[in-house]
Amino acid sequence: MSVAPSGQSAPEIVPTHVLDFIRGMAAVYVVINHTRGNFFKGGARTIAEATEPLGLYDYASIALLQATSLGIEFVILFFCVSGYAMAHSMLHTSSAPEFYKRRLIRIWPPYLVAIALAAFVCVLYTVFDPANDRSAECAEYLCTAEGLFWMATYVKVSSPMTAQFWSLPYEVIFYLLCPLLLWRRSAIPAVFAASIVLSLIGAVFWGPEMLPASSRWVNFAINAAFWFMSGVVAYHYIDRIPVLSVRPFVAVSFGLLLGILLVKTAYGGPNAISSFLMICFAVLCIRNLPHSWTSRRLLNWGFFSYSIYIYHWAIIQLVKLILDQSYGINTRDIESYWIWILALPVILLPCWALYFLGEKQCNDLLRRMSRKPRAATSW
Repeated sequence: MSVAPSGQSAPEIVPTHVLDFIRGMAAVYVVINHTRGNFFKGGARTIAEATEPLGLYDYASIALLQATSLGIEFVILFFCVSGYAMAHSMLHTSSAPEFYKRRLIRIWPPYLVAIALAAFVCVLYTVFDPANDRSAECAEYLCTAEGLFWMATYVKVSSPMTAQFWSLPYEVIFYLLCPLLLWRRSAIPAVFAASIVLSLIGAVFWGPEMLPASSRWVNFAINAAFWFMSGVVAYHYIDRIPVLSVRPFVAVSFGLLLGILLVKTAYGGPNAISSFLMICFAVLCIRNLPHSWTSRRLLNWGFFSYSIYIYHWAIIQLVKLILDQSYGINTRDIESYWIWILALPVILLPCWALYFLGEKQCNDLLRRMSRKPRAATSW
């Protein structure tokens, strides 16, 4: 099969800075979600442990903090944008081996750096806080050759120092299947329809819960495939997505995010409806984010969004250890509603520094590879 299907024009291109802006927005939101969760005791505890009646400020603050509770949903936004980006990549890659090589260079070396960082923080916990339950648990994954092997190969990725890694195997599964799922544009509607059918079947057997099965492959089939394929379809049919001016776009976006929050709160956790609404929000952003926002360098942190995502959790745990050992502060007992904001630059700056060590080197290598002439080949 040729790279560009004959008789079909190339899809309208959304500028890279738009996709980067969405990635950066999602990554920073996830950091906000995790920082608030680790440096504040939580609204439920605040209400339950109050010795005096709470006032309007208390309830207003707790209500506002609920806006930071959509961390998993913003990872789903990542998945949709990844589907969009991979649809473009497949259309402009000469062969399946070339596609796999570029994906490997792009994601694996920074991931190994993230594992090394998590292992380092794990060692610090075992030395300075051996009584902590997370010390023994993380040591099983990060302080043994077997654990490191399984983590490096995306088989067993979750530990107290790598909680955010849960999403990475789903990305890898999608990359592995890209040459099969996206090999022909004419087949993409059928693949997308199949992902919808599988999601409905999953809802019948498991209910609306997100990622309910014990097998990642099953979860990919009944949930994640739809999220990724929504981005793929958005790429190939971008001209069919309505174009909104700024005010309607902001209003619809606010409505979708509010709907996600209400649905998640009513259900008690992430679910099929909240994830579907997030997909709608993601596609809306891809098509309608104002370029006057996304083209501003200071506002667009997408260039190191992958670094933000894979490094931030271990840095949070390191900050918690320092505060506990040096100042006797248990961060899960912090009562201030907003002091956690001060931790954000402390977490994001090391992510930016580590970007130069891992992600930037890989991106530079890929750019050099792109400049080299390639022989025209077929799939």
